[in-house]
Amino acid sequence: MNAIILTGASRGLGYELHDLLVREKFPVAQRIFISRKSLGETHEGYQYIQSDFDQQGGMNINIDILPNTKFVVFISNAGTIEPIERAVDVSFFSMESALRVNCLGPLALAQQLAVKAKSVGARLFVLNISSGAAHRPVKGWMAYCVSKAAAIMALDVLAAENNHVKVLHFDPGVMNTEMQGHIRLQRAEVMPDVEIFKGFSTNHALKNPREVAEQIMSIVRDVI
Repeated sequence: MNAIILTGASRGLGYELHDLLVREKFPVAQRIFISRKSLGETHEGYQYIQSDFDQQGGMNINIDILPNTKFVVFISNAGTIEPIERAVDVSFFSMESALRVNCLGPLALAQQLAVKAKSVGARLFVLNISSGAAHRPVKGWMAYCVSKAAAIMALDVLAAENNHVKVLHFDPGVMNTEMQGHIRLQRAEVMPDVEIFKGFSTNHALKNPREVAEQIMSIVRDVI
């Protein structure tokens, strides 16, 4: 018996992951989908939770893991690119918001799952959807770079302290999603590399989210 928890399930890569998890047969007793917006659909036997890490109470999600569960897979996919601003203009409040969505919310959920997995004798596998921006500075993306980097370190410490927890950071690359569309609309004064991202679209260099989702599912299959 296994459990899979997916955040950010309502759009982009998360929506494709949700679709694959619903369509494909896995040896999974619990499939829990968490999203800021309603998916507008539900499937019998699956649990849907509408919650936003950036809102009050968004980090108070309670998930019960069934007895006899062997593996808990947490796909931490929810994220935000906002705010896109010059470093000197990023406010404390917008930085805090990025940290809640990209780091603190996923960490709070991972902490809870680590405790509950241990209580039923299960192992926890955290698949963190990361970004190259967690390892190198991108002008205009200070909040995103900092929060994604913080998530890596926080989850790595959690795994280092708990033998039943394993973490994998997965960089999906540049995908054809709404987020990329938003990035291409930025002004060069704020984001000097915007032309590079426009070029990804013009040159058809953007990855298909469905194909990336299938890559992730192959990783999940190896775990469960």
